[in-house]
Amino acid sequence: MTATTPAPFTIDIPQGKLDAIMAKVRAYEWHEMPKIAPGADRWAYGTDMDYMRTLCTYWVDKFDWRAAEKRLNSFPQFHAEVDGQKLHFIHIKAANPGAETLLLTHGWPGSVFEFYDVIEMFVHPEKFGGKPEDAVNLVVPSLPGYGFSGKLKKPIGPRGTAALWDKLMREVLGYETYIAQGGDWGSVVSGWIAYEHSVAKGGGCKAVHLNMYGLRPAALPETDEEKAWAAGAAMTFELESAYLRLQMTKPQTLSYGMMDSPVGAAAWIVEKFNGWSDRRGPDGREHIENAFTKDQLLTNIMIYLVTGTFNTATWFYRGLFEEGGNGMAPGTKVEIPTAIANYPKEFLVFPPRSMVEKGYNIKRWTDFEHGGHFAALETGKVFADDVLGFVKQVKG
Repeated sequence: MTATTPAPFTIDIPQGKLDAIMAKVRAYEWHEMPKIAPGADRWAYGTDMDYMRTLCTYWVDKFDWRAAEKRLNSFPQFHAEVDGQKLHFIHIKAANPGAETLLLTHGWPGSVFEFYDVIEMFVHPEKFGGKPEDAVNLVVPSLPGYGFSGKLKKPIGPRGTAALWDKLMREVLGYETYIAQGGDWGSVVSGWIAYEHSVAKGGGCKAVHLNMYGLRPAALPETDEEKAWAAGAAMTFELESAYLRLQMTKPQTLSYGMMDSPVGAAAWIVEKFNGWSDRRGPDGREHIENAFTKDQLLTNIMIYLVTGTFNTATWFYRGLFEEGGNGMAPGTKVEIPTAIANYPKEFLVFPPRSMVEKGYNIKRWTDFEHGGHFAALETGKVFADDVLGFVKQVKG
């Protein structure tokens, strides 16, 4: 038997664990930061120390983990074991018996918390201007080695996780078919699910919705527009990939500092939330808190800290490396219906549609005015409405 029956789970972090984290935040010895000219980007060298000081002051004086924990426990959660890996997931069944099933997958440095603002929109759309018959059965798992999923014994990547997810959906939860959705690692996992675990290939995935370009076809850019995108993507990779190279090659070395320093881990994570989100405010100025509140940032950070999973979460990058990357075989593509949600501040910008169509059977393409890498958390109902629109499109 490769899977176990789901067991209900409630988050309840021992007070001693919380006290130890906060003691380290209070005791952090602040150091130096390069002088930044007035009006210049204070994040240009990495995480802005002024902002980190402000965030940490809020962390110790005002942030309430027990309130965050109560919210995290507001939806039914479970543990189940699939192929020896303990998995954590949220699972809510719709009231309508003919509902489609939606599988949402987060990425790094996110968590299932990214979806908390939209969960009700999926399972009770009638509360948000929709129809009750549009509700979906919803499954939101924590990636292996992340958050409240079990620790790993060795790295696993998105391709291996795709196989776990298909077994979770079909063997553990009993869904014959489902629709996969994801951004960041979730887009790569969902891409592999659509590529290798579609209904036509004996799996359960009938459609896929992506808000990042993850799994990629073996196709070179051909048009001038595609070549321009490739050049821009290469430059972005050079500027943004230092973290990826380290986590893909030597994650264990990074772990010694990050597992011992809550402030260090927070700075590592917050820098990505700043750099990859749509920070534009009504006045045109950019600030991280135009996209996220301090409580949202700290809740996500604390999930890594209270579970001690910063280390094993980074192993996912090494897992991708050991699995051989994120490319499809030459001459193949994802054949099932695909939706692309193209957010303007996604740092890994989608190629022109002509290039994406070389790898995906695109049935829906939406260009948005606002939003970035953490689409569900940043845009809420805008994200949910697009996903539900696609679910209705492929229902049947």
